[in-house]
Amino acid sequence: MAAKRILLLDGPTLNAFHWHGGHVTHEGEFSPEPVGLESLGAYVRKHRSSLFYVLADVTEEGFQLEDLPYVQGADRTALLQRRLGQYYYNTPLSVAISLGRARDGRRDEKFLFAALTRIETFTPWLDTLKNAEAILAGVFSVPLVAAGSIGKIATNEGPLLLVTITRGGVRQTFFDKGRLHFSRLSQLATRSIEEIGRTCAADSAKIFQYLVAQRQVQRGTALRTVVLAHGTQIGELQSMCINGPDLHFEFVDIAGAGRSLGFKDRPADSHADALLVHCLAARTPSQQFAAATERRFFRLWQVRTALANAGWVALAAGLLFAGKTALNVYELNEGIEATRTITAEDTKRYNGILEGLPKVSLTPDNLRALTKRVDALRQRIPGIEPLLVHLSQALNAQPRIELTRLNWRLADQLEAAPAGKAVEPRPRPGAAATAVATPPWTILEVDAQLPIGLASDQRAQLELVEGFAARLRDAKTDVKITDRPFDIESDKALKSAGDRSDTQPVEIPRFSLRIARQL
Repeated sequence: MAAKRILLLDGPTLNAFHWHGGHVTHEGEFSPEPVGLESLGAYVRKHRSSLFYVLADVTEEGFQLEDLPYVQGADRTALLQRRLGQYYYNTPLSVAISLGRARDGRRDEKFLFAALTRIETFTPWLDTLKNAEAILAGVFSVPLVAAGSIGKIATNEGPLLLVTITRGGVRQTFFDKGRLHFSRLSQLATRSIEEIGRTCAADSAKIFQYLVAQRQVQRGTALRTVVLAHGTQIGELQSMCINGPDLHFEFVDIAGAGRSLGFKDRPADSHADALLVHCLAARTPSQQFAAATERRFFRLWQVRTALANAGWVALAAGLLFAGKTALNVYELNEGIEATRTITAEDTKRYNGILEGLPKVSLTPDNLRALTKRVDALRQRIPGIEPLLVHLSQALNAQPRIELTRLNWRLADQLEAAPAGKAVEPRPRPGAAATAVATPPWTILEVDAQLPIGLASDQRAQLELVEGFAARLRDAKTDVKITDRPFDIESDKALKSAGDRSDTQPVEIPRFSLRIARQL
């Protein structure tokens, strides 16, 4: 934060003050002679990084009130500059202050045009500051500073006349609803308390008459007049400032007002110079009198400060991001260490399990290769599902046949070749293949039984078995009846049901099939 130094111009001399944390320190007094101006330049160069504020407490002031049509943008700027040039054509130290818009009619905007009319008083000081490249924040007047602090000194609902005592004299500043309208400085000859009291009473009466003539105060209404004075001098001032039909005096202790404004030094008398310096540094008004050329170094300082603040913000953001990244890295390292610990425990437990297994002659690499070969063989083994599906469909077509046993196996060739085919033996693994190898056969041996009601009807048994075999046989499936319900060999005699003795039990007719399908 840049230091703030206030240059108070209240007559032929200029006083320098340093403000810091509510305390005001007097640092020097400079005269308008070349020696004094040279000393001021050296003082400014010594405190090159400070912000300088010029506070004027002079009698050469001008105030004009006027209602103007409400315009915006470039038209507003041109209108205000034209009005300032008309009122104060001989000084660049002027400013237009908006006092708000009317509530009815065209809703014109009321302006206060204020200026420091004697530019010759300020030229040597401003030239010295410019040559020393001072960071000039602006040129201000006591009425502008008082306007920003009047709310802390007294209530400002209606018309109010504030009387302050400075080294320049007695100043009367008129406010209406907290807005500055007029100010006047009366110089003192002896600066005694009697002269101050008489000046306060007499000049306040004159200002009341002026305000009545300007129709800013209604005739017959007592103007509230607030006098800012030291507590030890309020009694003497009250004896000279007597209330009347036109003026109603109120006295405010300057020490109490300073505390409400954050001023930490205790005033020794009724002079408000130090308090006004504090108000300017702590509550800098938004309006000031200096032209843009006089404040060029202040604008550069603002740009430099903004860039520096942006850099600090970027640095803070980078530090926050770096801290967050560091925290993430720390958490990640903790996770890695925990994973390593778990891995070490799992490896230790795995090694313990391996040590507890029986010792084999195979190395882990050979065992792994053998396992891969077994998995490859398993993938090459065909499933029995298609043949079982084919059998189940045939059983559904012949519901009287009951399945009793199944036996599944693989064979390189059948015991007997299928009709119209010659079976070639499948070469053994490792043998040189001179021809294309014959695929193996999937063989399903089926044992089944017929209903016991057909035990005496051999023709029906034969037809049912042959029909079942025919149902199973197709272009891909070879079916052979390996065992029929009865013997039909040519060397055996056929027996009818009447040839059996009555004491012999009836047997359930059974038969067997071999179903084969080539892979």
